[in-house]
Amino acid sequence: MSKEMEIVRLRKELSDFSIRSFRRGLVSGTGGNMSVRIPGTDEVLITPTGISLGDIRPEMNLLMNLDGTVLESPLGLKSSKETGFHLAVYRLRPDAGAAAHLHPPYATAYSNRMNPLPLVTVSARGVLKEVPCIESAPAGSPELSRHVQEGLKRFPAAVRVILMREHGTLALGSDLANAYYLSDLAEDTAKIAFIEGNIKND
Repeated sequence: MSKEMEIVRLRKELSDFSIRSFRRGLVSGTGGNMSVRIPGTDEVLITPTGISLGDIRPEMNLLMNLDGTVLESPLGLKSSKETGFHLAVYRLRPDAGAAAHLHPPYATAYSNRMNPLPLVTVSARGVLKEVPCIESAPAGSPELSRHVQEGLKRFPAAVRVILMREHGTLALGSDLANAYYLSDLAEDTAKIAFIEGNIKND
């Protein structure tokens, strides 16, 4: 497949998983952002700012290189305010093919405790391994990007999902489907942990 055809395919896939994330309740309003690396290149597609992930169409996604230069924005849109830490993901984790920053309610609630996510199921322990937390900073700020980058440098390579205090989750996937499934599993794990914590022993 040519690079041009791959970009067309990934534009649609990024749109599809953005919409899927919104419909699954992993994000609301105009929050959250997702990106995907063009295989074998230093270029990524990323969702635009100010538009609900539930409304993302393929032509809305921007093509950028890892230094932040916009290569294509078919509709003239601006990239996500969190572009900085998305690009850092691909520089610091070359094995990451996609990144999903979403706002799932239960996982976000756990992020505010600044503790790792309780891995209360066999599947969570087997797949997620560890879900640590990073400190909060204003959305779109250099400080938040720095917290993400410091976390990526500090956490083991096996860490694929990070809790972002007051912000939600950041999942690093081998591809968009994997980033989505990791996000979904983290939220389901947080929900089970919450329910377990509220079950009274007889």
